[in-house]
Amino acid sequence: MDILYNLIMATFRQTTPILLAATGGVYSDRSGLANITLEASMIMGAFFAVYGSYTYGSSAVGILFGLIAGVVTGVLFALICLYMGGNNVVVGISFNLIAWGLTTFLLLAIYGTTGSFVSRKIVSMPKYTVPVLSGLPVIGGLFKSQTIVAYFSVLFVVITWFILFRTKEGMKIRACGENPQAAAAVGYDVRKIQFLCSVITSTACGLAGAHLSLGLVTLFAEKMTAGKGFIALAVVTFGGGSLWKVMAISGLFGLADAVSVVLKRYDYPSFLIQMIPYLVVVVFVAFDPAVKYFRERKLRSL
Repeated sequence: MDILYNLIMATFRQTTPILLAATGGVYSDRSGLANITLEASMIMGAFFAVYGSYTYGSSAVGILFGLIAGVVTGVLFALICLYMGGNNVVVGISFNLIAWGLTTFLLLAIYGTTGSFVSRKIVSMPKYTVPVLSGLPVIGGLFKSQTIVAYFSVLFVVITWFILFRTKEGMKIRACGENPQAAAAVGYDVRKIQFLCSVITSTACGLAGAHLSLGLVTLFAEKMTAGKGFIALAVVTFGGGSLWKVMAISGLFGLADAVSVVLKRYDYPSFLIQMIPYLVVVVFVAFDPAVKYFRERKLRSL
């Protein structure tokens, strides 16, 4: 029972950055301008969260720096794509590559080190335990020693659902994504809405990066996002705009990450353990089209 309790606790921690990034990605996906800089925003958020925490001795300042890094990334992406005619796929891939290289360069330029930066001056996010709920069997791990960002990630899903499906602003976002010409015809500023959604997406990814470097660990390492931004992008695609599917699929990938973390304590080959989250992605990528294929085939036979 204790093993399952700890696994659920670890799953929630590992799910948080993916869930934050994927939920943020729903905004840009629904608006019609797919923002694929999730990985870039996340790694930039992770770096500058550590910078803020180390420089000012506060995890709150670190989180703020991570958010600002995400905002800047989102603004630049939207400006290039919406006002300079850039292709969002090409620009997004470029941003991801630049962010990896830039953070590696800044690591050496600012701290004079390569690989990773660890210091006692880096203040990690405080962990909170919900008194009564943490004592529940099995699921109590969801409420034990979690950061405020982890709890917020679930609230963010609810807020996003309410905005997109219960407000006029959400209707505008969905209209821009489904039929931008019709949205423009009735007076909606499509580019402005897509711009704002892109910034929201990158800001959420910046917060996800801050959780990686100050919540899960207390350091910055080169390419420490390890493809989590791309996994979040896959979650958005497979979720099909449904926030509850996004939450469920994020939890699945978070579980795969948590299992790999638990298995590291045993004498299994490290390269096999590190493959687990990505194997889950590959299986999921293959499984989803297969289900659709057989479902369509069955309908044709009726």
